[in-house]
Parts: sequence; structure tokens; C-alpha cells
Amino acid sequence: MHDPALPWLSQQTGTGQCVWLCDEHFYGFENQLPGGAQHIYICNRYDIVQRMQALQLQAVFSDFAEADLPGAINTLFYRVSKEKPVVHRALNIAAAKLAAGGQLHMCGLKSEGAKNYLDKAAQLLGCAKATRKHGLAYCASLTRHTSVESTLDDSHYPELRALAKAPQFASKPGQFGWQKIDQGSEFLLQTLAQQKLLKQTDSLLDLGCGYGYLALEACRSLLTDLPQRLVLTDNNAAALISAEYNSKQLHIAAEIVPGDCGDSVSGQFQTLLCNPPFHQGFALSQDLTERFLHSAARHLENDGSAFFVVNSFIAVEQKAKPYFAQQETLANNKQFKVIRLSRPRARA
Repeated sequence: MHDPALPWLSQQTGTGQCVWLCDEHFYGFENQLPGGAQHIYICNRYDIVQRMQALQLQAVFSDFAEADLPGAINTLFYRVSKEKPVVHRALNIAAAKLAAGGQLHMCGLKSEGAKNYLDKAAQLLGCAKATRKHGLAYCASLTRHTSVESTLDDSHYPELRALAKAPQFASKPGQFGWQKIDQGSEFLLQTLAQQKLLKQTDSLLDLGCGYGYLALEACRSLLTDLPQRLVLTDNNAAALISAEYNSKQLHIAAEIVPGDCGDSVSGQFQTLLCNPPFHQGFALSQDLTERFLHSAARHLENDGSAFFVVNSFIAVEQKAKPYFAQQETLANNKQFKVIRLSRPRARA
């Protein structure tokens, strides 16, 4: 899906140390970004970082962490993110890191609050407002003039926050559904509990783990003994931070592995849990579910079971046929359905 804001951003020039703060908006836009030693890309999506690095761009997988930022920035490029705490984090980086006379190139859409954020940015940098419209996007190139003591509230960004419904779990902005328990994941665990399908397993993989709810709650409430090997993997930097935190808080030993549909995970597992996202960035990805199915087949033992929960309208049974010899619908509440997949076919 074409993003009206990014073309403007890529046309802006930078001097000195240039830093780009990137998120899911950059899917498919990697080959339109400038290269060279002066440009550093800080991105919270693992697969985008992989694509950037394949293009010889200097890309770092990070949750916009302080340790991954240079001490001083001359030019900062930022496309407004979906969530307010993430935007505030980016603007606070601009206020703290931009050198005197440095520039912030920033853009976004009206529906995302871009005009308001651009006004806040100007105030933080002590410069005049400079917002202008470029097609559907609102953009500004702002020059830092003065040192401003105040910062925006981004307290929810670095700190993990307990879920109201399940305070044993904590999460943080920058990942899907960070303040709630996903209904599909809840339905999957309820189905497994009701049908007594997950009492013991030697190894367990949570594919697309988010903050770790599926695997960690299965360990807490379904399994009689913890698995000898537990792996949680995700593409999202904030999700991995949350999953690692939750596993430690719950005293459940787990490997936390960054990866794109589990591509960094080694070995096979007796049990696999997955609530696959069917949106990549903001465009519906027709092959994303298939990529998760392919990964599940590669990582599932021959006599193991993979349990997927998907929206009821997704024909996962048909999509799974090239990867699994056996598919079984365990439950369907008209919103979600739970599928058991077994007997993986040849691992291509």
C-alpha cells in the first residue's frame, strides 16, 4: 500500500550524522532510501532491518533505545508512528540529540494527528512552525534553535505496563494490542483447555509471540510440567522486550529470538502455538498467513501438533494443505477458529 508521506521524506536532504527512525510504514520502501555512511536507520521491525541490510544500508534493530542512538544527530528523519507514546519518544529524541542548527524532517497524515505533532516538535526545538501540505501528507523541516528543558510524556514507552485484565503480564507501546489480551489468543487457550489437548510437551514454540501471552499462559495454566525447550519469537522489538520481561517475571525459562516468521529459530518442536497477524504494516498481506504456515511446517516435529487461531473468514485449511498432511478444525465461534495442523510435509 502506497504511503503518501514517505516519498516527501525520502526527498529531503541531510548533512552530517543522519538518523532515520523507522517502523512498519517502511515496508516495501527500503530501496528508495539513501545509502552511505552518514545515514543510520533505527528500525523496530526485524524483517525491514534485514531488507535494509541486504541493500547495504546501515540498519539497527532497536526499540528506539538510547544505547542504539549516536551521541549527537545533525539530521533526523521521522515518519509519524501510529501510537502517541512512540511519537513522543521520537520527538524527545529530536529534542535531546539534535545538535544546534540540526534539522528534523518529519511527516505524517492528518488522521494520525500529524499537524498537532508537528506543532509540538517546533515548540520542543524552539523554532517557528513550518507545517505544509504535500499531497495527503503534512510535513515540516524544523531547525533546532534553542535548548528547551521540557519534554513530552513518553513514560509509557520505555516502561512496561501491567495489563488491567491480566496483571501478571506487562506490555509496552509499539506492538499490536499492547494493552489487552487478544481475543483470538484467549480463544485458542480456552479451546486447548476444554479439549485437554496440551497437558505435556517437551518443546514449545510461540511463533509471533507478541508479549508472550500464548506460550507463557500455556505454561502457567495448561502444562503439568514446563517444556525442556521454550522459544518465543517475533518480528517486533517492543514485543520481544515485553516477552523477555514477562518470562523472567513469571520465572519461566525461555529463549527470546528476533525473527521474521521464525526464520532465526533453529530445530523442531513437539508443539507450536500461533496467532498469525494477517496485516503487515497497514496493507493486507495475502501471503503472510502462508509464510507462517510454511515456517510452522519447518519447525514442527513429524509427530507434533501446531495449533493456529485465525479469523473465521481466513481459509487456513486450504492454505495449509501444501505444508501439512492433516488439518482439523477444533473450534469455531464465528469470529475465530482454532485449527490443529500435523504431519508436516517435506521441509522445503
